[in-house]
Amino acid sequence: MVLPMPTPILSARTTTAGLAIAMLSVWLSCSPLAAADAPLAPPSDVELRAQVDRLIEQLGDPSYAKRIRARGELQRMGLMAFDALHAAQLNDDSEIAMAARYLVESLQVSWSTEDDSTDVRQILSEYGAQTEVERKSRMDRLAGLPQREGLAALCRLVRFETKLRLSRAAALLIMQQPTSDSIELRRRNSAVIAESLGANSREASKWLTLYARDLANDEFNVSAWRALIESERSRVASQTTRSSDDLAVLELYRICAVRAMEHGLQAESLALATESLELVEARKQPLRNAVEWALDHQMWTIVLKLLQRDASDFKNDAWLSYAVAEALTETGDAAEGERWVSQALELAPLAPLNEDGSSPMTADARQQATQRHMLVAMELVSRGRFDWAKREYQYVIDRSPIDTSSSADSRWKLAMILSEFEDYQPAAELLEPSVQRMMMDRDFRRIVQRELIYSFEDFESRMHYNAALGHQQAGENEQAAASLKSALAAAPLDGDILIAMYRFPGDEKWKQETQRAIREALTEFERMIREGERQAAGLNQQQLNRGISHYCNQYAWLAANTNGDLKRALAYSRRSLELMPKRASLTDTLSHCYYALGDYDAAVRTQREAVALEPHSPPIRRQLDFFIQKQQEHREKQNAAARKD
Repeated sequence: MVLPMPTPILSARTTTAGLAIAMLSVWLSCSPLAAADAPLAPPSDVELRAQVDRLIEQLGDPSYAKRIRARGELQRMGLMAFDALHAAQLNDDSEIAMAARYLVESLQVSWSTEDDSTDVRQILSEYGAQTEVERKSRMDRLAGLPQREGLAALCRLVRFETKLRLSRAAALLIMQQPTSDSIELRRRNSAVIAESLGANSREASKWLTLYARDLANDEFNVSAWRALIESERSRVASQTTRSSDDLAVLELYRICAVRAMEHGLQAESLALATESLELVEARKQPLRNAVEWALDHQMWTIVLKLLQRDASDFKNDAWLSYAVAEALTETGDAAEGERWVSQALELAPLAPLNEDGSSPMTADARQQATQRHMLVAMELVSRGRFDWAKREYQYVIDRSPIDTSSSADSRWKLAMILSEFEDYQPAAELLEPSVQRMMMDRDFRRIVQRELIYSFEDFESRMHYNAALGHQQAGENEQAAASLKSALAAAPLDGDILIAMYRFPGDEKWKQETQRAIREALTEFERMIREGERQAAGLNQQQLNRGISHYCNQYAWLAANTNGDLKRALAYSRRSLELMPKRASLTDTLSHCYYALGDYDAAVRTQREAVALEPHSPPIRRQLDFFIQKQQEHREKQNAAARKD
């Protein structure tokens, strides 16, 4: 969307040729020649720049009329004059510098173009009217679009964003994006960057120009990046106070370390990562960010180097202690790693329960300590450190009264881990005490429903569901059938329960009742989808999208794993991801839809995406292995059939 400015506007994506043509119209309007005179050849890029430079010089002319005329002509040129005006902000003539700053701030920019996708145009709508925080948020959304859909738009922001820190932020986001495995696509991305930046000489544009060259040449130019980083460090060192520039240089180091690793330059990668530590402030959040980055890229020695710098920060923080334990374990010192795990577990101590099951701690003290353990456990789960997470949850369970929300919450979360690892009977047994307590204690039931996102029915249905699967594992089909019926009674719309019933080897009556329950659930899901779409007006859009996406996914999951309408399931699954993109669970559903339709290649490809989104999920990884196996079997059958022909 174009901002309401009084001056004419030029698209930010105008090519060099387009700029020349647009510039010609301005040049002709300023020319003393009449329209009837002989046509003029378009001015060259050199002539255009020369004219812009002359006008900039006139911004400091003693004549007020010349200054005003020069400013007006530069405003009419719009983005064609941007690069030169940006450089002129540092002009030795204070009059020129001040006028240039004013013009840069007031230039009218069309942030989106007709070539942009609908998503990009929506993100950039009224971009120029937003706060810096919101602009950065828009950049993050552009960077998150699939297949680098927002690349050209981000380059536009690198070039024309008036705030230098935001220009740098856009460049860093581009370089942080995963590169394609296809050299053709990498070169195409390189061309997009080069075309979008033109001859722009901002610092961030220089970074991207070098990055684009690397993409085109399929390399990581160590010497060139070293020189660029050294130049940036020298510039930052000349400043009297720390600024966002420090963080930008730190991020440059990290990007280069990752890219060196991707190109097999392990020693260079480690050297860059080690040098970056000089820019990590001795404060908790910068330290945590540095450790998290090192863990994400499996740079265990970087974590240990930070530990050597100041061990006290690590010893007093559970998350950092677990980070050290992870680094030590991965580098072969499991015993020392275990010592750090034990130490982390005791950092927020919970007192053992009294004989009557009560806690000797005050409610506030117990709640604060419990929350710390729960948060750490969830972070450990996200890192795939399930054994350590289970110990944290069990610690809370053992030291929390049964009638507290913390007890119920930790039991639920630990049961979900056990269930994902197919330890169904222990999961059911873990939930049972909470279910029994809620059945006899309505106050406790209200506490759970008020303080947690789960209801009594959730606990009851999952207890019976896990018990059923546990009985099946033990070959106890009669008990399994009874548990499945109890689970369905508690949660008749739970797709997992219905799928388990569909797969259960029951008699004809069982099958008929299961089919009826599945039809009723699918009908209800579609009703909720339609209701959500009708409620579009007046609701928070994100909340609305989340609700519709949920029911679309529920329909697709149930239909794809039973005998539902597979084409409709695929459509709903795609719709759920359109509304809530990059969700591992939704992507997992989509792969099941492809598998049910017999498209094994799409199932494997999509499941790989789900694994990339949630790499430590046991069921998602198991399902990828299953799909790959089925894909191979299918190909073998095809090859065998081809040989017979």
